[in-house]
Amino acid sequence: MTDSAAPLASLQQPERHSDIRPVNTRWPLLKILGKVGSARHSEARIRRLGGEYLAALAISIVCTAIVYPLYPRLGPVNTVMLYLLGTTLAALRLSRGPCVVLPVANILAFDFFFVPPTFSFDVEDAQYIFTLVVMLIVALVIAHLMLSIRRHRDLTLARERRTAVLYAMSRELIVASDATAMVATVVQHINAVFHSETVVLMSNPDGTLTPASVGGNSTDQPALPVDYDAACARAVAESGERRVQDAVYLPLQGSRRVKGVIVVRPQPAGQSLPTEELNLLDAFAAQLASSLQRARIAEEAAIAKIAAERVLLRNTLLASISHDLRTPLAAIAGAGSLIGQQDYAINAERRAMLGKLIERKATDMSQLLSNVLDLAKMELGQGVLRAEWHAIEDLVSHALRANQARLTGWRVVVDLPADFPLIFVEATLIVQMLSNLLENAAKYTPPGTTICISAAVRDEKFLLVVADDGPGLPGDPESLFEKFQRGNPEGNVVGVGLGLAICRAAARLHGGEIRALRQPQVGARFEITLPVQMQTESPTAAEPDFQRHTA
Repeated sequence: MTDSAAPLASLQQPERHSDIRPVNTRWPLLKILGKVGSARHSEARIRRLGGEYLAALAISIVCTAIVYPLYPRLGPVNTVMLYLLGTTLAALRLSRGPCVVLPVANILAFDFFFVPPTFSFDVEDAQYIFTLVVMLIVALVIAHLMLSIRRHRDLTLARERRTAVLYAMSRELIVASDATAMVATVVQHINAVFHSETVVLMSNPDGTLTPASVGGNSTDQPALPVDYDAACARAVAESGERRVQDAVYLPLQGSRRVKGVIVVRPQPAGQSLPTEELNLLDAFAAQLASSLQRARIAEEAAIAKIAAERVLLRNTLLASISHDLRTPLAAIAGAGSLIGQQDYAINAERRAMLGKLIERKATDMSQLLSNVLDLAKMELGQGVLRAEWHAIEDLVSHALRANQARLTGWRVVVDLPADFPLIFVEATLIVQMLSNLLENAAKYTPPGTTICISAAVRDEKFLLVVADDGPGLPGDPESLFEKFQRGNPEGNVVGVGLGLAICRAAARLHGGEIRALRQPQVGARFEITLPVQMQTESPTAAEPDFQRHTA
């Protein structure tokens, strides 16, 4: 009978969990510690009340000792006033019970020492009975009023403290960027204000509750294991109402459903919280619930924005590539069909012209695809700078040689100081930025336009400028650096609008920036500012390596 009852009794025990250790090894010990803590708390409260009662009796004795030798000169009225003064002073510090005992002790002392017959509680004159009764009533009223004032003062201070705590926590929750930091902030404030152990249980999609991580906690104390009643926590999550048992269970109520439960175990164990502190805990729970909901909405909005941008980029890329590849593909197909016709006589000169046309269009297609791949590599962070010391003259010369055929008909002016220091950069990216800017100038300015390349040191930063005296920049210059953005979308200029976007990505890899400006009179100006190292007396400049972005 005993053996069969033991398993049944164990099954009836409430299910408990700990966010760090198994419960079955710690719960009996915590239960014992809780009883010990509750007993110590009760003992301390009894000692405090006992001390207050003794203080009340001591005040009555002091008043009597002061009045007794002076009674012939003071008289009964002044004696009563002195006792009332003692009652008033006691009501400033003592609780209600001692404040009631003190007037009674004063009445007895006044009757015993000063009302005839003295040293006796008998009263000969009936007028003294009225005096004693009025004295007791006045003393009790004074004590009651003083206690009310104290209570209102404590409530005001508590409200002020509650407002300050909520304000401080709200500021930290606004700064917190994720759910872990928000939970850590609330747990830290609850533990500091209530001297408690706290755990936050988050609801899972399947309805279960799991302890939230508090890795963002900034306190030096390690997180303590907190035991909780899993059945009670589930009941609170289902009902959305606060429960107080061995701990305080607070629901994290969202706009649609309960997002979790806060479990607060006051210390010492078994201590009950007053209504005002429970209301403060409710405010903490509401703040955390609203912050978690805000974080969830922001996360969903960010995901939706990224998805929309991905779709927009995909559609724009497909439209741009299909538009800009259609012309060279059509030219290649037409030239190839002419070359391949057996019954169509083509002389050597025309055959060479068609071959060059195919080569040029194929190069344009390869450049389009290379730009797309280069931008993807730089934005995905696959590029680690391979910076070396280079002379800006060498980088500019290489960019001009690479674009020599494209710049035929344009006047290029290079204005570089003779003693310009070496710069610590990746040559490939600098040359690519210059090539893209020169290509843009050739595309969007008429032949005969002057293109000026200059360099300078401004605010200890390297400044590279490419300017022209062409028609200038259309619309908002800043928008030109967006992906698939072209200066003249309706024109027949080949390109997908990635040249300036690649320039910005390359500049930011160096920690710098690029911006587009309108010239004061006419033309466009592109400024590249790089916070790179510069050396006037350095080792021999490295030979530029241009193999980084080969397709």
